[in-house]
Amino acid sequence: MEDQDTRTNTHTNGAPQSGQLHPEGHDSAADDTQIGQALVGPGASPLATRQLQLPSRRTESRAAQQIARERIATLVIALGDPANPLHQGAVDDLVAIGPAAVPALNEALHPNRPWLTAYRAAEALGQIGDGHAAGPLLEALRHPNTNVRWSAVRALAVVGDARALLELRRVAREDRGKTSWGESVSGAARSALSQMQSQNMLLRGADLIKTAVACVLMLVALIVAWKIVGDLRTQLSQVGFEAVDPSVLAAPAPTAAPDASALLPTPATNATAAPSATPEAAIVGSVRAAANVRAFPQVSGGQVIGRISEGDQVVFLATTADGQWYRIRLGQRYAASSRIDSANGEGWVNRSLLSQPDGTIPVETNPTNLAPREDTAVPTPTP
Repeated sequence: MEDQDTRTNTHTNGAPQSGQLHPEGHDSAADDTQIGQALVGPGASPLATRQLQLPSRRTESRAAQQIARERIATLVIALGDPANPLHQGAVDDLVAIGPAAVPALNEALHPNRPWLTAYRAAEALGQIGDGHAAGPLLEALRHPNTNVRWSAVRALAVVGDARALLELRRVAREDRGKTSWGESVSGAARSALSQMQSQNMLLRGADLIKTAVACVLMLVALIVAWKIVGDLRTQLSQVGFEAVDPSVLAAPAPTAAPDASALLPTPATNATAAPSATPEAAIVGSVRAAANVRAFPQVSGGQVIGRISEGDQVVFLATTADGQWYRIRLGQRYAASSRIDSANGEGWVNRSLLSQPDGTIPVETNPTNLAPREDTAVPTPTP
């Protein structure tokens, strides 16, 4: 009886099985074979053969796609059902399917789906790494369930784009939720941002540019600071000195250039002064500003007998009773244009043009006129 049922059983599409009798009494399979041989036989054209094969391949492709869609749908349902036998390996199976599973997984992130389904769907999307999941994952950052938001943050660390950076910064700043096992959503967002920044070459380039700009600004600040310090040092060096009287300053250039005959005795003067070298106890100073050297300690009546330049070294010999003038001679270091044309190489200079001496200078109560020998006939002005 069972054998008879087996022979008379049919396929789900209603086609009779092989071995079933045709209503007219002969085998239907034999008829199909004969029809096939008639259509695709030695005399059939290649076009007819291809036309018969194409519908078969399309049918197989549609059937395979339908099977794949049904399997993906089954696995997505299993994501949120712990009792489903496919639940344990559903994520791995969907990851193995790859990008074809992304549309179904994107739909599974919707808030009306069970949270476990959305949570594991985000996990699968992160492992697949398809960029088409970025938009739905960004929307999942506002899911009412913290577990889903946490899973979406982790997935965006892999598939996120520039939009994800802004949203992850917002989550790191504002989201205070925690998962059911105690993980912080904002902490996961900060970790995701660090991961994205380490992997994104554009952000690395931006960091390098910011570093370079900071270095340039630092160099500019150092240059400005150095200039300010230099100006401050110059100003501090003037502290303690009285203001220079413009009337005692030397003119920018001599009124008349000395002729060669006037300059010839100068080396001889220096040579005669060489034996009386500056003693070790001599008090020396420096010239603060270019100045005229006068034969007498007066601006109005003192004849100009020389010129000293800024920075020259001078030896203090005496001072007037009021301390306003010093009798000096040139030291060991002085400019080539500096000279004192007196008989002994000495002259009077206003104190405001010189640095202050470090020791006690002898006071000369009755200053002597140090005019050159040829000018000795000129009456000495009254002090």
